[in-house]
Amino acid sequence: MLMRTIAFLVGAAFALLACQSSSRSEGSLSLEEKKRRLESLRQELFRLQAQIAELEESIQAQDTTFGRKRRIPVSYIILHPRPFTSYLQFQGSVENRAVVTLSAKIPAPVVRVYVREGEFVRSGQLLIEQEAEVLRKNLQELRTRLELARELYEKQKRLYEEGIGTEVQFLTAKNTKESLEASIATIEEQLRNAQIRAPFAGRVDAILVRIGELASPGLPAVRLVSSGEWEIKMEVPESFLTLAAPGKKVEVYIPDLNVSFQSRLGVVATNINPLSRAFTVTVREIPAEVQRLLRPNLVAYLRLPQSEVTDALVVPIDAVEFQDTAAYVYVVRGDIARRLRVSVVGTERGEVALAGPIKAGDTLVTAGAALLSDGQPIQLVEEGL
Repeated sequence: MLMRTIAFLVGAAFALLACQSSSRSEGSLSLEEKKRRLESLRQELFRLQAQIAELEESIQAQDTTFGRKRRIPVSYIILHPRPFTSYLQFQGSVENRAVVTLSAKIPAPVVRVYVREGEFVRSGQLLIEQEAEVLRKNLQELRTRLELARELYEKQKRLYEEGIGTEVQFLTAKNTKESLEASIATIEEQLRNAQIRAPFAGRVDAILVRIGELASPGLPAVRLVSSGEWEIKMEVPESFLTLAAPGKKVEVYIPDLNVSFQSRLGVVATNINPLSRAFTVTVREIPAEVQRLLRPNLVAYLRLPQSEVTDALVVPIDAVEFQDTAAYVYVVRGDIARRLRVSVVGTERGEVALAGPIKAGDTLVTAGAALLSDGQPIQLVEEGL
């Protein structure tokens, strides 16, 4: 007896020293090393649990009373009906209906760039100006000639009204004045064509020309992004056609911005792509505070409600045992765990809505269910896990 006590005390001392040594060594580990150590211990736990389960099954095959003599501690929940919604998730992208690449209307070198990349501009604001000195000189000459033509026209008009001048002289003076006015209007339009202006308010995303470079029609000069024309588009398989309808509430998540918001489907395309067998849905109701953060081609996820139940029995997914297409749970009857086959209504974020022989008020095993068999005595130790 004494020897057993001494052996026990020595063993306990060695165990304590080992724990202290392990604690000190693990305390000096880096964060990544601790994570790897934790994962290693978890894998070891899984291996031990598998070995225990295999041994128990082997022993129970030879001794049918084995396992039922001991009570297995388990956690549990009391089933209460509550609303439950399961979702389908689809990947899409952020687009802007007013992303334009502006180009010059006439071929001419760039002489001035009035804005910088990232700058917000108003509608009609001058962005880039091209070389047009010859046009300006022609315009000045025509304006000088127009002043003389107007004076001659006014004099001929007065003389003609007094019956002194001839009608030919009056019409000639009038035609000269109007021709010069038309020529001036043409050159003024040409001068406007030598300017690149913003067609709408937005942000200058890129300036693609430099001072001195030749800007020509069809060649990109400025890329402008509107600040309020954002939308999110995604492809939905045709098998879910009945779930998507304009105005249906959806959840949108943009992972790169770590933002999510509630919205509604705007446009649901009627055409189904013959190659992908999918149709396009569009979300346009985007909060203003989110629009300020958006960039074209950001990845976005749309969560579309699939099934909605007002009084579902919802349990953690770990409490459900799946075998092929069947699902099972353990329900407490007295101090015995009974294995019941249930139907899965839907799954969502680690939870499962169930239907079947279970009902509101039942006690259902959560943690520890993997160690049970039908008819196993149990001990309820903790609720709500």
